[in-house]
Amino acid sequence: MRVSRLGCDVTSSSSLLLVTLTTFLFFFTTFVHAVPAPRDRTTTGKQPTKRNLETRDLIDSIKSIFGFSPTTGYGPFQVMSPADIVSVRRGGKFAKEEASWVNGRMKVVNAALTDYLGRVGMKGFDHKGFMKGYTPTVGLAFSGGGYRAMLNGAGVISAFDSRNPKAMGPGGLGGLLQGTTYLSGLSGGGWLVGSMAVNEFPSIGEIQQSERMWKLEDSIFSPLGKSYKYYPSILAQAKEKLDAGFDITLTDIWSLMLSRVFIDKPDGGPNTTLSSIANCKKFRNFQMPFPMFLANGRADGDTLIHLNATVFEINPLEFGSHDPTVNAFSQTRMLGSDYHEGIPEEGGKLINGFDNAAFVMGTSSSLFNQVLIDIKRNDANIFGGGFLKNLVIRALEYLSKIEFDIADWAPNPFYGFNPDHNPTAITKNLTLVDGGLDLENIPFNPLLVPHRGVDVIFANDNSADVVRHDNGLPSNWPNGTSMVATYDRFKRGLMARGTSFPEVPDIHTFINKGLNSRPTWFGCDAKKVSGTPSPLVVYIPNAPYTAFSNTSTFRMAYKDFERDMLIDNGYMIATQGDGELDPEWPACVGCAVVHREMERRGTITEQCKKCMQRYCWDGTKNSTRPDEYEPDLKLKPGRPPTRLNKPSGASNGTYTFAAAHSIKRPASPYIEDFTDYSRYRDYA
Repeated sequence: MRVSRLGCDVTSSSSLLLVTLTTFLFFFTTFVHAVPAPRDRTTTGKQPTKRNLETRDLIDSIKSIFGFSPTTGYGPFQVMSPADIVSVRRGGKFAKEEASWVNGRMKVVNAALTDYLGRVGMKGFDHKGFMKGYTPTVGLAFSGGGYRAMLNGAGVISAFDSRNPKAMGPGGLGGLLQGTTYLSGLSGGGWLVGSMAVNEFPSIGEIQQSERMWKLEDSIFSPLGKSYKYYPSILAQAKEKLDAGFDITLTDIWSLMLSRVFIDKPDGGPNTTLSSIANCKKFRNFQMPFPMFLANGRADGDTLIHLNATVFEINPLEFGSHDPTVNAFSQTRMLGSDYHEGIPEEGGKLINGFDNAAFVMGTSSSLFNQVLIDIKRNDANIFGGGFLKNLVIRALEYLSKIEFDIADWAPNPFYGFNPDHNPTAITKNLTLVDGGLDLENIPFNPLLVPHRGVDVIFANDNSADVVRHDNGLPSNWPNGTSMVATYDRFKRGLMARGTSFPEVPDIHTFINKGLNSRPTWFGCDAKKVSGTPSPLVVYIPNAPYTAFSNTSTFRMAYKDFERDMLIDNGYMIATQGDGELDPEWPACVGCAVVHREMERRGTITEQCKKCMQRYCWDGTKNSTRPDEYEPDLKLKPGRPPTRLNKPSGASNGTYTFAAAHSIKRPASPYIEDFTDYSRYRDYA
C-alpha cells in the first residue's frame, strides 16, 4: 500500500510495525532457546549469568555471519577508587553539586527572563524592578509519545529559544528556554531532551540541518533500508557490555539503535555517557537547563506497571528516586559499581561507563512488554491476524518470560540502604521500563519536589489517550490522562513528602471543555492548593494547528518534510499561531512565569488578571460522555492539510483512555472517583 500522507491508517501502520518488530525479534527467538534459572545478581559484574552466556553466543553467531568485530566503547569499565566518590544519600534536599550548579544558572536565568518580560508587552509592570533580588524557577516537561512527542516537543522548544530568529519576532516566546532551570523528558520527550543535552545543546534548527541527527526516513527496525548496515556494529557494541560482566537485554539493542539518530558522533557515540554532560562547555557555563530523564521501576516477575510504581530520575549528576519507597540518590558516574548499605562494597568493583547516554534514553522508552499487552488486548483487525501476529506474540512472551524486555540496571546502588523503608534494598536486582507506563506520561515528578522550588511548569503533552468510538482504534490525541494520573498519585501520598500538585478535572471534562486542545493553566490560586503551594502548571497539549500531528507512537520513519511539519506544528502550538489566535499570549506567558511571586507580593496586574480569566481552569466540570473527538486545523496551513487517523463517518460509542503509547484500555477510572485503585489495578 503506497502512503503519501504524513501518516497512514492504523491498520497499515500496525502491519509495518509487525513486520519490522518481527524482523527485529527473529534473531533473539531463534538463537536464545533455553529459559535461564531465576536471576541472582549477587555476582553481577564478576561472573556471567546463564542468560549472559546465551546472549553472548547469540551475538557471536550473528557477528560471524557479518564478519564484524570492532572495539567500540559501550562496555562499562573498572576504575580505581576516585577521590570524589560519595556515598548514597537520602533524598529530600539538594545534592551539593546540583545546588552549586543551580546557583550559577540562576544568574543566566535572571538576565534572560528580565529581557523576555520587558519584550513581550506586559502592561503596568516594572520588569526590571520586579526581577531585582528574585529569579523564577521555570521547568519544562516533555511527555512520551515516540517521534510524535519528540517532534512536536521540538517545535515547542524552538518557540522558546532565543537562538531562533523567528521566536524573537512578533508572537514569539524566544528567551523562555534560556530562562529555564530544569528540563525533564521521558520516552519520546526524553529523546528530545537527550538529543540536545548530549550534543552541547544545539538549537532545533541546527539539529534539522545535521548530517547525522534526526534522519528518520529509514526506520531503525527496517531490514530493507539503510539501517541494517549498522546492525553488526550494534551487536559488537552490546557484546562489550557482556564481556565486561553485565547482563544485556532488548533495551541495550534498542538504545544502540536510537543512538544513531540522537547522538551526533560516529557510530552513535557508544562511549558517550550521561554524566559526561557535566563536563560539556554549555553545562559548565550554565548555558543550558538541567536535563532529567524518568523511568519506572519494575519488580522481578511483574509485567504490568501500576500507578504506585517507583519513579526513578536520571540526571548527569545523580540517579535515584524522590518517592518514599526509595528516597535515595547515588552518583550517576558510578552506576554499575557494587554498593552495599550506601557505600562501595568491600571487595566489589568500582565502575564507570554504565550510564551510557543512549541507554538512558532507551530505558526511558523501554516499552516492549506493553507492546505485547497491546497486541493481545486489541482485536486482530488492529494488529493484523494470522502468522505475523502470533509470531510476535510468541516472541514477546518468551522475551518477557526470561525478563529480556526490561532495562537491566543491576547492580542496584541502593542494595542494603535504609532497608526499613526501602523495599529495593533487599536485592541487587534493579529493572526499569518506560517512564510513562504508569500513566504519568508527562515527567512532572522531578519538578514537584519541594527543594527545587519550581514556580511554573510548562508541560507539553503528546500522549495518545483518545480512542475512537467507531472502531476502538487510538486516535493519538491527549485527553489529560497524564495530568489526572499525577494528581491521583499526589492524593494517594505516593510522592515525596511536601510535594503538591494542583487539582485537575476528569478526562471527559478535558475534552468537553476543550482543555485538551489549547493551553490551560492549573493551580492559578495558590490558596486553593492543599498543603504546600504547587507550581503553576501551564498545560500545552498536542493539537492540529498546521498539521494533523496525531501520528502513531510506533511510527518509526518520517520524510524530512514530514518531520519539519510536525516541528512547525509544535511551534504554532506554543506560540498560538505566532500570536494569531491571541496577540497577548506572549505577555500571558510572562504573567505565568512570575505568577507565584505576584501572588506572594499581592501585585497581580490587570493584564495578568485578564490572562488568568482566559487561561485558568475555572474549576467547573462536565463529565458527560463526549462526542467523537475529531479536531480540525486551528490555522490555515501553508499546504493542503495532511491527515492521519481522522476517518469520517464516526459512530457513537464510549471513550476509553490509553496510557503513554497508544495502548487500548478498558473504560477510564479517571471520571470522578479517585478512591478505588482496585478498579484499574489490573490494567494500569
